[in-house]
Amino acid sequence: MRSRTPFLLPGALLSAGCLTSELSESWVVDRLRVLAVRPEPAEPAPGDTVTFEALVVSPDAPVELLLWLGCLADEAGVLGCELDPAVLEQIAELDPEDMSPEELAALYEKLSAAGLIGAEPWLPPSYTVPEDLLDGLDEAARNEGLSLFVQVTAIPEGAQDESDAELAYKRVPISGAVTPNHNPEIASLTWDGVEILPGVVVEVDAGQRYTVEPILAEGAVEDYRYLDSEGRWEDRTEEPYFSIFVQEGSLDASNTLYPWSDFTWTAPRRPEATEQTIWILVQDRRGGMAWWTQPIYVRE
Repeated sequence: MRSRTPFLLPGALLSAGCLTSELSESWVVDRLRVLAVRPEPAEPAPGDTVTFEALVVSPDAPVELLLWLGCLADEAGVLGCELDPAVLEQIAELDPEDMSPEELAALYEKLSAAGLIGAEPWLPPSYTVPEDLLDGLDEAARNEGLSLFVQVTAIPEGAQDESDAELAYKRVPISGAVTPNHNPEIASLTWDGVEILPGVVVEVDAGQRYTVEPILAEGAVEDYRYLDSEGRWEDRTEEPYFSIFVQEGSLDASNTLYPWSDFTWTAPRRPEATEQTIWILVQDRRGGMAWWTQPIYVRE
């Protein structure tokens, strides 16, 4: 008899105020972490449907559920978006693996009305912006836009209480901007000057230092128009920065600023695991982001 996974864990796991954990160095991934949340498009307009992807890393146990909540910022409470507890009680014991596509669609409609915009792996997260959201705003306010508040809870396999889960937040601008933002893209890496393409495993020697540089795709750094508080338009250029996360070893810098994007990683002298990963996150300071996942093999 196969094991049955309830659709949702108890409501305490959705309470932002309860999710706490002991912190190590910010760039060391030694526990369940939600490193990034990426909307597509990065800056939607009224009527757009936004999809979401999270960079979740869990060294100790597979992630069983990603629960996504979404609401407009002015609808969020002190703890973020709120989900009706009555809905939790009604669907807590549902098993999506036993449901037909029609039943899943009806369930998704019900969850969306309650504020839950996704439940992976069964329901991919998405949010459709109301067509009239920016109606009545003047030019400056439309260009600035409003914020969609998104929160994602990662629940690992075997979770028993709120301390086992991890929570992340993301604000998504919704606007009528003349130059809306797009997510950047990391095209490749250079590893000690050698280009590394996606999917390539890099072999390294324990204790050795390596210089790594993420290379942005052409057009990733955008020019855009900004309307200041006095109604004057300014032409600006994005200033992306990178954040680096590792399992073991050491970094000379955990953050770098484009175009001085390179960093030095020293492989662990006595690695706990020969197969490791380095994660590189790029953010454009306007809400857009992308990441690169680099598999590593450490030779002892």
